[in-house]
Amino acid sequence: MKVWIARDADGGLFMYDKKPKRTSSFFMKNDSGETAGIWPIPENHLPDVTWENSPQEFYIEINCYKLITKVKKGGVN
Repeated sequence: MKVWIARDADGGLFMYDKKPKRTSSFFMKNDSGETAGIWPIPENHLPDVTWENSPQEFYIEINCYKLITKVKKGGVN
């Protein structure tokens, strides 16, 4: 899945599902009219992503696994 990661001038780090638009001090969803997802990332992650070189395109892989639980008499184990 292709995403964009950008760091705001104040250090805030966010992931976007569409390329964000740069303003004077932060990034925001683009003006395409599409619904855009924005997720915060802890600021200490990805130190190579800076305000000056943002936004950067990343590819993330999501793996989903079905959790299987065994039910025993008296509750879930």
